[in-house]
Amino acid sequence: MAEVDLTNRDPNALNNHLSTAFEDVLGEPDGIHSMDCVWRNSYSCFNCGKNCLYKVCTLLCGIFIALYWGCVFAAVAMQHIWCITPSFKVWEINMACMRHYSKSIVDCCLGPCCETCGLFLSNMKLTQTSG
Repeated sequence: MAEVDLTNRDPNALNNHLSTAFEDVLGEPDGIHSMDCVWRNSYSCFNCGKNCLYKVCTLLCGIFIALYWGCVFAAVAMQHIWCITPSFKVWEINMACMRHYSKSIVDCCLGPCCETCGLFLSNMKLTQTSG
């Protein structure tokens, strides 16, 4: 089993849309600023609240949610391996039989008609007159 990367926890960039840095959420445009102490303390409170609540929520729920998703993906894998893929194989085998059957019917019923039309049309001669 591979070791878990504790530094880069989103190597496939699955959750880049969850950008929650203070600067990505709050900003004061030029010409309207709060007092520096309010801005500095807002920055600290935002990050502290976000980080603390996230850590508490993941501590209480993260392991159970990971277990749930592990079970879901195990069930999906089991369903595909043992049910869906074999069903597709049965479908392919049956459809090959049906294709052979349909081809025989078309060859027997439509083949002679198409061949006759081809012979009839091949005996036609077209001439072009200049006018």
